[in-house]
Amino acid sequence: MRIRKKGVNGKEYYYLEETLRLEKPKAYSIFLGAKKPGKRQLEAFRRKLIDKIYDDLLWKRGRVYLSKEQLIEAEKRRRRYTARVKRLGRAARDEKDETDTVNFVYTTLTTEGVPITKEDASLAYRFTQKNVKSLRDESLRVALDMIKGLRFVKESKTGISMDFFLNLHEIIMAEYGETGPGSIRDVPAFIYLKSLEKVEEIGFRPSPPDMIRKKLEELVVWYNANIGKLNAIEFASLLHLRFYMIHPFKDGNKRISRLLLNKAFLDSGYPMLNISKQSMDYFDALIRSVERKAERPFVEFVYARFIQDI
Repeated sequence: MRIRKKGVNGKEYYYLEETLRLEKPKAYSIFLGAKKPGKRQLEAFRRKLIDKIYDDLLWKRGRVYLSKEQLIEAEKRRRRYTARVKRLGRAARDEKDETDTVNFVYTTLTTEGVPITKEDASLAYRFTQKNVKSLRDESLRVALDMIKGLRFVKESKTGISMDFFLNLHEIIMAEYGETGPGSIRDVPAFIYLKSLEKVEEIGFRPSPPDMIRKKLEELVVWYNANIGKLNAIEFASLLHLRFYMIHPFKDGNKRISRLLLNKAFLDSGYPMLNISKQSMDYFDALIRSVERKAERPFVEFVYARFIQDI
């Protein structure tokens, strides 16, 4: 921000200005008066200008943990990213979609211990319903199911429902019949943290089986009521985190949580994010929020990933 002096009808006045680099540069300003304000007064004017920019860029969307400055920065990057993508030709956009999908599937599955390479994920991306029966490798079939799941998310209507959760889980876990694809668990769940030295249960127990459906229904209501009302970063982070803490399925909860995070981003007009690219940082932030029942650490992690990647 900068203070600019302007002459109007022979008199001098001061304005506080900020120019943002969006799709194209856009300037914002507020009137300071005939005298340059002092430090304390200037800070109050600075806050007013931030409020003005926030309301214009983010349509007064709600926020919980992130500052207006942080969300303005995310929105600036989102708009520049969207403008860059729009300038791409059809072939380049298709290539980008393939790259993004392959990277997301590869990262998501390798963090879950599925032994695939990027080349495997790329091969699965090119399979169609006509030739999928010839796909004998189980890991490739698992990758193909994740690709189907991501496409299901991208092609879905705005909003979620109980059926959306169940159908998505059924798609991505089709190769794991013993875990009940598309079925809510009927046994207690335990979350374990694995390291090179040991495997130990974390200090958090997910919802008991008799509470799962109620918790999911509450999450559905919260989500559908906040589309377009809560900023995209927190909206996506909280959906991921709250779904994961319910842990409604016997297996695949992290996988579907990451797909849901991108469902929220896409419903908010934001690009998808490969949240687990740095797997250790991702798990550290997730488990820290889960164990403490504190949402801020995970929200701040998602924000940092978005700023770094978009």
